Amino acid sequence: MRAGVIGLGIMGGAIAERLLATGYEVVVYNRTREKAEPLIAQGARWADSPAEVARQCEVVISIVTDPAAVEQVSFGDRGILSALSAESVHCDMSTVSPAWSRYMAQTYRQAGKRFVQAPVLGGRKQILEGTLLVFGGGEEDDLNRCEPVWRAFSDKVWRFPTADRATTTKLACNMMIAHMMVGLGQSMLFAAKGGVSPATLLDILSKSNLGAPMYTTKGNAVLERNFQANFFVRHLLKDLSLAEDAARETSTMLPLNALTRELFVAAMQQGFADEDYSAVVKVMERLAGIELRKDLYGGQRDGRPYRTHL
Repeated sequence: MRAGVIGLGIMGGAIAERLLATGYEVVVYNRTREKAEPLIAQGARWADSPAEVARQCEVVISIVTDPAAVEQVSFGDRGILSALSAESVHCDMSTVSPAWSRYMAQTYRQAGKRFVQAPVLGGRKQILEGTLLVFGGGEEDDLNRCEPVWRAFSDKVWRFPTADRATTTKLACNMMIAHMMVGLGQSMLFAAKGGVSPATLLDILSKSNLGAPMYTTKGNAVLERNFQANFFVRHLLKDLSLAEDAARETSTMLPLNALTRELFVAAMQQGFADEDYSAVVKVMERLAGIELRKDLYGGQRDGRPYRTHL
């Protein structure tokens, strides 16, 4: 089977790399060709447009930033819809809104074409290990066509009867990611200002029912001051905004979302847009007047925590 990947950012590039490693023929497209060069060196074929990818592939994966980018690669000049065969499937793995997913599915259906919305949970590491989680929403036959490709980089697929339900699931998970990061930062800062090592707090969390792998990985990354992006601040802010819009449609209260979103807005304003979403903790550090580090108590005096002037 030949698979196409449109959008070669952190996630799309890793998906294409994993598909090549597992024996697929892969055709790729990106707005800038330079991102495709390492994949071309590994055997991927370059296409000059999304339409050219669609013309050559049985499953066409798009994974781009937002609904506007999905619209461009799908319906723009030389877009996917114009060239997709009746037997091929466009599988969009971007994080968009439920309303946009419904629109995409309806538009493809009216054109007699196949479409699946399949957002994912996990990052580059999980893709390359083949342990990504996939939420596939669409017609059963179309999901069946996509699943062998998904299995190259995932170990669990949840199926939903409609595209918008898959997207709703993804946004629910991403809200949890944001709330967990803010909650972790809050507790680490509270502990640190009370004279407790944040590393000790992480150790306690890891050995209790409160433990989650994210707390360990992101907590240690914060203490090491490593904010290299696996998932950008700006992308998580976009998802929090999409969730708010969707919640208004269903009259759902999101009491935590407003505060969390404001902290991510502040992270953007303070220049952290292209850092990992864990950089939201830096906003909270500035408010608290303390910086979380592994050696935080190397400068401890008289039982008082070492503080930095931010």
